[in-house]
Amino acid sequence: MKLQYRILWFDDNDDFFNSLDWDYLRGRVAEWGFEPAVKLVTTGEAFREESPFANYDLLVVDFNLEGIGEGQDFIRAVRDLEVLTEVIFYSSNPKRMLWDAVRKEELEGVYIASRDSVQDRVLKVGHQTLRKVLDLDNMRGIVMAEVGDLDLLLGRVIEKAMCDLEDSARRAIFSRFYEKSTAHHSGQRSKLDAFKESPTVQVMLSLCDSNKRWQNFRRVQKAHGSISEMVFGDYVQEVLNPRNCLAHGVPTRREDGALVFLHHGRVYEFSETIGASLRNKIIEYKKAFSVVETTIFGGPIQF
Repeated sequence: MKLQYRILWFDDNDDFFNSLDWDYLRGRVAEWGFEPAVKLVTTGEAFREESPFANYDLLVVDFNLEGIGEGQDFIRAVRDLEVLTEVIFYSSNPKRMLWDAVRKEELEGVYIASRDSVQDRVLKVGHQTLRKVLDLDNMRGIVMAEVGDLDLLLGRVIEKAMCDLEDSARRAIFSRFYEKSTAHHSGQRSKLDAFKESPTVQVMLSLCDSNKRWQNFRRVQKAHGSISEMVFGDYVQEVLNPRNCLAHGVPTRREDGALVFLHHGRVYEFSETIGASLRNKIIEYKKAFSVVETTIFGGPIQF
């Protein structure tokens, strides 16, 4: 799972979409520590193009639509494809009629809402779904995967930015990396000595964990005029240290339900609220690093 909650919403009435409070919906999803990603479609053709819907966490569908038949026909097709994405059907008709149709077709994994309450239903179902999947193991996996993506993003920035620097600035960054690394990681001494003899950005990055990659980025940032004035928070304290505790620490549970991780003498308390805050921090840094990438490359980059 990535830090997006992805919704595909099908209604053939643009006016209905315009009537919804999207700022409220996106704000509530953001409070859970996820980026809301909502795709709106108004035709059966556009909806079918998204089949088998595996890229979405929730499907929201008007039960009475032109172009794809009755709602129960659609949900049977989804189940036949073994897509387990949850579905909310809504209608201006009485909800009793929707439930009768669902029971008649013996449909599972379906939620019902009236047209005027569907937005609140989306938020309730979404929150319940995320709480069910965000156990400790999943949270650990999410954080590790997202930090891995940030490592790759910083690597791209460092490679391009180093190419833009004068030789003297590059040599200074190589030298500083070597000095700091040999002082703390004697186990890599032979590789570091080889790097010193023939330094390249690619070899430097191969010798970096997440922390050293961040340190190298900060060195490059100071030397690169186009990004030297950008301001960042404490990435190590706000993201990397919690990631290390979640990945390698041993948790114990307190009486209030919070988990306490011990890792290399560091204590990290983890709860649902702290988890949401950490996910939002990761999103914040991903956006900030993406701005750096765009600035360095002179435009959006596709990888």
